Amino acid sequence: MSRAPVLAAVAAIAALALTSCSSEGDGVYSGGGNGQAPVLSAPKGVYLSSNSTGQLGTTVIDAVGFTVYRSDKDSADPPTSNCADACTQTWKPMVYEEPVVLEGVQQGDVGRITRADGVEQVTLGGWPVYTKVGEQTGATTGHGQDGWFAVQPDGDKAAKS
Repeated sequence: MSRAPVLAAVAAIAALALTSCSSEGDGVYSGGGNGQAPVLSAPKGVYLSSNSTGQLGTTVIDAVGFTVYRSDKDSADPPTSNCADACTQTWKPMVYEEPVVLEGVQQGDVGRITRADGVEQVTLGGWPVYTKVGEQTGATTGHGQDGWFAVQPDGDKAAKS
């Protein structure tokens, strides 16, 4: 069974609870007061959860349910990102920020690197990780595209079943 809806719901509830206590307005809830639907975005921090998919086995998702990817153009030894400029318009680097919350992912497999642009990026099994811009939550459409693969909880590529 997929954990994406459960994790997304828990993250949304936690975010709303934290936002209601914030006076600075930097929470994850906006809209809703002027006839528009409320908008939820990922809470601050790194949230990684294992997610069972029918096609790829166990993969990793973020707090909102987006599939996490790695690229064959990057390196795990040493951890290096080779996705910059135009690449980041399609593949959004996962930014490292405390807190780090994990479900089904081992703490020892999670790390960070400093990208050429100075941003700290999450690594999984040494591999820099990303989400695909414009992809729907729970989708894995980026898997197998031009050397990009959904990632397993240990950082390995997800395999087609």
